[in-house]
Amino acid sequence: MKSLEEITVEKTISHMESGKDGIARKITRTYKNKVEVRTINAGLRFVHLITDYFVLIIIGYLIAAIPAINEAILALTNLIIILSYPLLNCLFEYYFQQTPGKMITGYIVINKFAQKPDFRTCLLRALIRYVPFEAFSCLGSPSRGWHDKWSDTYVVAKDYAEKLKRLVEKENAVTEAETTNDTSTI
Repeated sequence: MKSLEEITVEKTISHMESGKDGIARKITRTYKNKVEVRTINAGLRFVHLITDYFVLIIIGYLIAAIPAINEAILALTNLIIILSYPLLNCLFEYYFQQTPGKMITGYIVINKFAQKPDFRTCLLRALIRYVPFEAFSCLGSPSRGWHDKWSDTYVVAKDYAEKLKRLVEKENAVTEAETTNDTSTI
């Protein structure tokens, strides 16, 4: 099965060009390029980070407001909030393909086959977020942080993810048909 990194797209460009004899001729060139996945930008990633922390803080303080919670747990609320952030990301990305911040902006997490990531991949993404300075890896353009690269995932717009999924399915159907034809002649 081909992944997004393995798929190439043909693009044909035509233009008129004058030859040495002065006669204009139509020149057509075909290029094969790898699919360039349009990922989220760094600014929206920051919005997601702030939104997700805000949701987590609200959850933490709602838990802390329960009368049965003793003062020792109240003192640990901030630590629990910080340690729960990757768990929140893991569970939301596994069940919904998006965290609360991504839900607001319409972005989802996909794997390298443009599908919903499995639990292991979501957990890996969450754990990588503990790597020191990992957040700074998201500042480039295109914005693909270590937690994306090391887990073979992408954060893309929801409608764009559907296009990528269809592209992967189409490419793999063609590849499968070619493989079937090649083996039938043996």
